[in-house]
Amino acid sequence: MLLYADPAQFDAAFLKRVLVLLPQEKQSAIAKIRHLPAKTQSTLGWGLLLYAWRLKTGEQTLPPLGFSERGKPFFKDASLAFSISHTDTLVCLALSETGDIGVDAQTLATPSDRLAQRVLSVAEQAVLAAADDPALTFTRFWTQKEALVKQTGEGIARGLSTLDFAPWAKKDRFCAFGLAFGVETIDGAVVTQCAPQLSSEPPRTVTQRQMEKVLFFEKDG
Repeated sequence: MLLYADPAQFDAAFLKRVLVLLPQEKQSAIAKIRHLPAKTQSTLGWGLLLYAWRLKTGEQTLPPLGFSERGKPFFKDASLAFSISHTDTLVCLALSETGDIGVDAQTLATPSDRLAQRVLSVAEQAVLAAADDPALTFTRFWTQKEALVKQTGEGIARGLSTLDFAPWAKKDRFCAFGLAFGVETIDGAVVTQCAPQLSSEPPRTVTQRQMEKVLFFEKDG
């Protein structure tokens, strides 16, 4: 399942109410974020997780959280895996019932030569040089790599340039590194999911009103 939302469509008062519903450790971590857009995006991302958890399980609170050595969050006592990513214009939540999942969202961006050399493999750099749309090509590669290292929990310490996605440069669904990948372009951003098995459900947008109904039991009218 992939849920996404536009942070610009959620007001500050609503997000303040959402924050109170989150686990205490997340409330404390979000409170330390000084950059307001980043705080908004983080609150919304975890709010989407609570929203999805209630829809999937009927339970009102998230289960206890654990964190890997590199800081990847996970549920200690639940089979459901999750990953959160956000840009200035998009917040995404990916859920998996078949093992760890990683998701990464990035706004389309054309890289400098220096960044491309640091992030891409030699083969990917060749694909980028021949691309009709360099921004889309680079952003697809970037999100695929980020989704993979989020899924494995390795983080960027693995070295993004050591991962080569050139053979799948134009594929939206493929298997690589023993995992399934799905690539979407949503509202000017590229979103990639990575898991042992991905849901066949299409990505679904979530509005503030939908979250109000589930998180605060508010009815229309």
